[in-house]
Amino acid sequence: MTVPSPLVAAPRAGNIYDLGYRHYEGKRNGRAYAMWSLYVESLRGIWGFGRPTTAKAAPFLLAGFYALPAVIQLAFSSVIAQAASTGQAVELLAYRSYFTSFSFLVFFFCVAQAPELVCRDQRNQVLPLYFTRSVGPIEYALARLGSLATALFLLLLVPTLALFVGDVLMKPDTFQAVGDEWPKALPALPANALISAGLAAISLAISSFSPRRAYSAIGMVAYVLLMEAIPAAIYSIGQTSGWLWSDKLFLVTPLTSLNGAVYWFFGEKLDPQNFSGNLASGDYLAAALASVVVMTGILLYRYRRIPA
Repeated sequence: MTVPSPLVAAPRAGNIYDLGYRHYEGKRNGRAYAMWSLYVESLRGIWGFGRPTTAKAAPFLLAGFYALPAVIQLAFSSVIAQAASTGQAVELLAYRSYFTSFSFLVFFFCVAQAPELVCRDQRNQVLPLYFTRSVGPIEYALARLGSLATALFLLLLVPTLALFVGDVLMKPDTFQAVGDEWPKALPALPANALISAGLAAISLAISSFSPRRAYSAIGMVAYVLLMEAIPAAIYSIGQTSGWLWSDKLFLVTPLTSLNGAVYWFFGEKLDPQNFSGNLASGDYLAAALASVVVMTGILLYRYRRIPA
């Protein structure tokens, strides 16, 4: 009798299961649709939609604080109109100076929301999942940039509309007031678009260099504070030392250049109380446009070089 050797393994039975995997034969929407989807998802994320309630607190609180002065002026428009009719001097918020007065709230909005767009994907190392599909590094960066710029434009648009409605309601003839007020408010739209693009490009360009939200926020605050303080300090020294070129340094300031560019859209001269030196509003406009181009280039370069 032959005894089978224990070293010889018995043959195993194998089974093949048809799980129904098939090649996708449907419509492929392509790169543009993927970029649009990322843009919409990013815009919703900025305002906290589809996320916990705590994620909505910062954007909506900052947006509310920024629009509050204009809403208050709208609410008391009838009282203001009555006071003006009696000859009392009433100082109103203007389209041109509104962002200048409350620009720090818009900047805090960028500090709170810009790192949320780009830092989390780097920290969780999910960028390869994006870049292996239709979305490449350039499309990813532009979609994030467009979403933040759109959110900022909406943030700036609300008080503009409140000021417009309030100014119309102060006039006795509503229909005539709309026609008179519309040309005054119209320059605020391209001005808000430039502010939105400028702040979005600066915020994302700085935030993209760190996967940590705290580091990105600190970097943005440090950049703005230094770039605003250093030209002012050099200009003060230059006034006593006779440096005629020192006021040109204000062109590299992130917030002052945007504030000065707003005056160009309204066709007004710069207020000497808020702007030092001999620069014109057109100079600040050119500096603001150059900042958008440079910061967008830095953002795109960063995502072309980022490990993913």
